[in-house]
Amino acid sequence: MKLFDEIKNYTEYGKTFNEELAIEIANFQLKNNTFYKNYAEKVGINKIKRIEDIPFLPVEFFKNQKIFSLEKPDGFFMSSGTGGERSKVFYNKKTLELYEISALKSFPFKDKKIYSLIPPFSIAKNSSLSFMLDIFSRNLNLEYLNKKSFEMDEKIFFRILKAETEENSVLFLTSLQLFKLSSLKKGIITKKFTIIETGGYKATKKIYRRNELYKFAKKVFINSDFFSEYGMAELFSQFYTVSKNRDYTFSHYNFVFTKNGKGLLKVFDFANMGTVSALYIPDFIVKRGNEFDVKGRLISEIRGCGYVFK
Repeated sequence: MKLFDEIKNYTEYGKTFNEELAIEIANFQLKNNTFYKNYAEKVGINKIKRIEDIPFLPVEFFKNQKIFSLEKPDGFFMSSGTGGERSKVFYNKKTLELYEISALKSFPFKDKKIYSLIPPFSIAKNSSLSFMLDIFSRNLNLEYLNKKSFEMDEKIFFRILKAETEENSVLFLTSLQLFKLSSLKKGIITKKFTIIETGGYKATKKIYRRNELYKFAKKVFINSDFFSEYGMAELFSQFYTVSKNRDYTFSHYNFVFTKNGKGLLKVFDFANMGTVSALYIPDFIVKRGNEFDVKGRLISEIRGCGYVFK
């Protein structure tokens, strides 16, 4: 498929947001995705000629609609369900290839040893996060420390991190896992990690902002640096807080839109060729250049990727 090859090449070698290609993708999805077409018509759009014409689809629709723009899917990812009902996001072989290209392109620490407290895709079969880490395990130097489930014995993993991991390595874990490890009365970890927390798997007793979680965790991981990965099942690209301001950085292939520099998050994700590339996400953001800060989730509840919960 010509369009598929164009997206692959653009993700790898593009430098700036390609409006022409974005319009081509959106029209392709309108033609091949009945639900997206019906949604576009309801908001007054039948054909896309300008970037301003592209209808951004609210991600909530993935919870109750089969949204797929290609031939028969091979499987699906499911959201973590922190907001209640879980989204189902379909994929096939081609769309997973785009996922892999985008995931490797976005990841900022390819030269480091990587450890994961998040289990492999063979265990968490519908987790897009675990699939992303599986990509890293096949292409980069990743080792799983947790091969059974998202449940973990924090005391065992605390010992493993202190004694059985390399200095200056990357540690992937959810925000809740980081909180639990940092809550143990087991002393400190002097080893330096590049810690990447992924949000997710939140309880609901007390709200923590990311910087508050990092301040708390710094009392245990005293020499480590903390970063965040922003991702979700509905997005086949990810964002990392590697900028000087610790805001999320986006690129030409996962471009972020706002009006007047702030508002709800609108992403055009080229890797989402198989579903819908233009997505509307209920996280309030402030955009600065090619970076954005997530302030929190709007709608009827406050949970979202801008928050961490105790």
